[in-house]
Amino acid sequence: MHKYIGALKKRLRHMQWKPLLIRGGLGLLGLLLLVQIFYPGDRLLPFASIDKQPVGMQTKQQVTELLNKRYSEHKLAIYMGIDSKAFSTPTLKDVDITVDNTERVKAMNYPWYLRVLPSSLFWAGLGKSDVPAPTFGKAFEKYVDDKLMSECRKAPVNATLKADGDRLTVVRAQPGGECQRDDVLATLKKARPVLGEESKVMVKQKEVFPAVTDKAAKAVADDINAHVAKGVPLEVAGETVVLPAKDVLSWLDITAPDNGIQMIVNGERAAAYLNPTVAPKVSVKPGISYVTTVDFTETSRVNGASGQALDINRTAASIGEVVRGKTESAQAVVMVLPPVEQYTRSYSPTDAGLSALLANYAKDHPGSYGISLIELDGKKRRASYNGDQQFVTASTYKLLVAYSLLKRIDAGTKDWDSNADCFNKMISNSDNACAEAFLENLGLSNVTKDINAIGLKNSNFTKTGGPYATANDLALLLGMLQSGQNFSPVNRDRLISAMKGNIFRKGIPAGASGTVADKVGFMDDLLHDAAIVYSPSGTYVLVVMTQGSSWATIADLAGQIDKLRAQ
Repeated sequence: MHKYIGALKKRLRHMQWKPLLIRGGLGLLGLLLLVQIFYPGDRLLPFASIDKQPVGMQTKQQVTELLNKRYSEHKLAIYMGIDSKAFSTPTLKDVDITVDNTERVKAMNYPWYLRVLPSSLFWAGLGKSDVPAPTFGKAFEKYVDDKLMSECRKAPVNATLKADGDRLTVVRAQPGGECQRDDVLATLKKARPVLGEESKVMVKQKEVFPAVTDKAAKAVADDINAHVAKGVPLEVAGETVVLPAKDVLSWLDITAPDNGIQMIVNGERAAAYLNPTVAPKVSVKPGISYVTTVDFTETSRVNGASGQALDINRTAASIGEVVRGKTESAQAVVMVLPPVEQYTRSYSPTDAGLSALLANYAKDHPGSYGISLIELDGKKRRASYNGDQQFVTASTYKLLVAYSLLKRIDAGTKDWDSNADCFNKMISNSDNACAEAFLENLGLSNVTKDINAIGLKNSNFTKTGGPYATANDLALLLGMLQSGQNFSPVNRDRLISAMKGNIFRKGIPAGASGTVADKVGFMDDLLHDAAIVYSPSGTYVLVVMTQGSSWATIADLAGQIDKLRAQ
């Protein structure tokens, strides 16, 4: 009895909740229908997705802009022929292809008959819509012409040969291809890009066959392998040396132009083997020719015997004839070596003698030189070697800036007191900051005009790569400075004093006797020295401009000039 009463009570309690649940469910359903009925018509449903892009609850305008942007960034994978790798992957924007989703999104409505269906809010926007056909802009064909057609031909690769130990083997040919413009345009226009998917475009190519086939290359390989199978006999000074096939084949440079396989023996690679093994068998050391000169004139000569050495290139060519089957053995070809010339030079203390000294000194020492010598008193001799050759000035340009500045101080447009400290730093210490500030203030073209006007015709600040000057121009400027031409007395003394205070003394000052006022320039492998030398045998100007030389060489040349002048 008690069990029956308990079950009855439980059933009554359950029956009390059931109406509440029904009323609650109907309320939620009614609320959902209200939301569906009044859902904004310009927004897509909460779970809407287009081309795998979640666009729920966004306005149609927002969705259109989003899709159009994503499509403009979507890439086309363009494949040529049977290539397994995409030849180009431009975006649709790059190709001027447009996918306009405006009408597509407009059509995605939420009609009344779906709004009254319970739960349609959650599933009505899940259907797929067709991707609009792309449109092709004015730049589409230009892109094809400029970007695709120029690369749409893949040249075939001819078969060739390579050394593999003591044999030549075939490097297989690769077919090429070419495509037609109309085919490329038509294929691209068939493309139907879809976001979230790879958009492949397969452009047809007409196969282009290589001119040199594997079969043709193998025939050449078999022929050469037969010729060198037992090595290459090389006749050397009455004996036969057999060159191993493995070594000879490693010297071959093999190319495969359309007219067939071509082969030469590379002299540099052959030399690594021939120089230690073959060259000593034919080498004869040349003798010495003893030559005596005075100035530029040869006064006596005792000729030494000629020598000989292995001519690597001609010997390599002879080896190539055996490889090709033209001959059965190669010849070690020799070349004549002239005797070594040993000079005993003397110079007269004249213009000609000094010029010969400069020319021969430059010839006998590493580097390139421009040298100018002007005696300002005494015999007033002059000499030069490459005096008009332009060199990048390095810091000797500061002499030219100094002249342009002092010219303006003499004219009253600049004052000395505000510029004195920087001027002295520029000349004595070769201070770059001061020189650059002066040059910026004066102007490159103005300094060039100033120095050209006084005869320095080959010096220039505006020519690309400069500034440039020559030894003759710098010597002319220093000659004017010492003589007071184009300088006021006070400004002359200011510049000469600063030059005497130059802290870099390894060049002309280290070799010349007497007091030296100079300005050096050094940058990379450029070493220059422009000096007024107050020597016991008279005052002179010496300018040495070099590339690839050394301060010790410049000093030695200055010392030799001093000795000859003193005679």
